[in-house]
Amino acid sequence: MSNVAIVTDSVSCLPQAINNEYEIEIVPLYIHHGDKTYVDGINITPQQVYSLQRADEMLTTSAPPPGTFLEIFHRLAEKAKEILCLTVASTYSATFSSMQAAIETARKQLPKLRIELVDCYTGSAAQALIALTAARAAKLGNNLNQILSKVNQVIPKTEIIMVLDTLKYLERGGRAPKVGAWATSLLKLKPVATNRMGHAHFLGMVRSRPQGIDRLIKTMKQTVGLNKLSAIVVHSDLETEAKELERCLRSEFNCNETYITEVTAVVAVHLGPGSIGIAFLPS
Repeated sequence: MSNVAIVTDSVSCLPQAINNEYEIEIVPLYIHHGDKTYVDGINITPQQVYSLQRADEMLTTSAPPPGTFLEIFHRLAEKAKEILCLTVASTYSATFSSMQAAIETARKQLPKLRIELVDCYTGSAAQALIALTAARAAKLGNNLNQILSKVNQVIPKTEIIMVLDTLKYLERGGRAPKVGAWATSLLKLKPVATNRMGHAHFLGMVRSRPQGIDRLIKTMKQTVGLNKLSAIVVHSDLETEAKELERCLRSEFNCNETYITEVTAVVAVHLGPGSIGIAFLPS
């Protein structure tokens, strides 16, 4: 392990290929169904979430308690000298505040261990690209200050655009207006959405997923131009479409690297099946 440990949460939807190459500590969020509580990626999968959603079951999510993070800090302190924590946008989840509370305690219990916390102001695969930037820098031997500098540079440049199948599940979680969810369902429209510094913004509505992907690609071209980029195709139960979108991505853009990832169970709760998008970071 590097002298600097990188910690993020399961909202990041980190691709397995990145997990295999870098030692990133991923802290799972919780999913609640009735009186049962599940741990993301431990005893519930995205596919199980989709099955529950298709049965119209109500699901909610929550952040890990500070004690969970504190246990991780103590374990990592045995190998690392410094820790960088990267969380989903604090506007989307209480994970940031929970980790902040854990860090305050850890600084008293582990005074020799330096821990820094960064709000990624985004989530899903965009958060994964930020974590990848940090992990790469750590593996190259950068110290915490150097890694922090790199992370702060890429956060405002990292974007994600999603073609959503519905707003139903975002509305259930309080992340979309009820009237918007009702209208898109009634008119059978698919929202195209992006994130801007921790807030969702809708780019428009389309009649079909292919139209949404066309809008996504056009928006990316306006943003990226001829610059090189790193990108992650992220989807919820659309594996075939994700592979096709990656091929399109490679043919239309100057890509340094591309990955495909399925959303984690906790993100599936808020998106539902049938969504697809691209997170990208221009060089």
